[in-house]
Amino acid sequence: MRIFVPSYFDEFNCIAGECPDTCCIGWEVDIDEKTAEKYSGINGELGRKIKKHLTIDETGCNIFTLCDGDRCPFLNSCNLCEIQAEKGENFLSRTCTLFPRFFDDFGSLREMGLGFGCPEAARIILTSEDNFSLKPYDNCEDEDTEIDEGFLDELLFLRTEIITILEEENLNFKSKIQKMLSLAKSFQKQLNGDIFFDEAHNRSFDDCLNILKKMEYIKNERKSFVQELKYKNLSKESLEPYQSDFEKLMKYYIFRYLLKAVYDYDVLTKVKYGVFASIVISRIYALCDNPDFETRVRIMYSFSKEVEYSDVNMDLLDEALYNDFGTDDLIELI
Repeated sequence: MRIFVPSYFDEFNCIAGECPDTCCIGWEVDIDEKTAEKYSGINGELGRKIKKHLTIDETGCNIFTLCDGDRCPFLNSCNLCEIQAEKGENFLSRTCTLFPRFFDDFGSLREMGLGFGCPEAARIILTSEDNFSLKPYDNCEDEDTEIDEGFLDELLFLRTEIITILEEENLNFKSKIQKMLSLAKSFQKQLNGDIFFDEAHNRSFDDCLNILKKMEYIKNERKSFVQELKYKNLSKESLEPYQSDFEKLMKYYIFRYLLKAVYDYDVLTKVKYGVFASIVISRIYALCDNPDFETRVRIMYSFSKEVEYSDVNMDLLDEALYNDFGTDDLIELI
């Protein structure tokens, strides 16, 4: 299996206690079988604490039960991991070792990237070179997944075309989105034939907020902020200084999600994910009045952490964008 990663992939190193957020609060910590077996051999106070908090959830997976404030029981007062501090990084679970990295397999191809849900990863993506590129990373002996290789080639070509549009120098962001959605719509229409539909529903930003209000949230203050978020247009002049942010955000979504259509043939909805994120985040930028870089990083990773890392939220978003938001609706909201 061939592995490819974005050019910025190797820049990531966890900043641990210096992180303005933490991935060890709010999420259940999955413990893979191999790591759980390692933990069974740990003695002393740490071993007793692991035995106290390691349990099996309703799906049969090993997890750590969370403590007050939904904190991992091994997250100390300095926001550092007690297991890593005492036993070393090799004793971290696969989930803890991998985050914020992600990977997806497509036949004999594996792609790995950095998720926007981590502050340091968001900072790296937003300061990365303008032109998106992938580089060979490694090979592994994992078994290939079964896919339609011909369709994957078509998706790879489409992804290249979309990223090329996003990197055109003489178009503003809205024009790029319009051109990109038109290309994805044509591609989907060829796939669906007579059963293709993409009706406009005259959606407003309130309809975007209604989706966000139905979602589950890790932090209540983020849910409260969404509930109070009001419509505010960014003028072309006020958006211009941040166009690069939204182009990189859009390229991230295209890279992370477009090829997943090889499994369900729903290409257009995958493209809509990033457009929806851009619509919402642009309104938050507007409310912040000339947000500095650190504020923009916080906005980006907060949105990603709440939306992308919840299967419930992604299913809700997927259904809404498929059924209730035509491409014309999204273009009008950019």
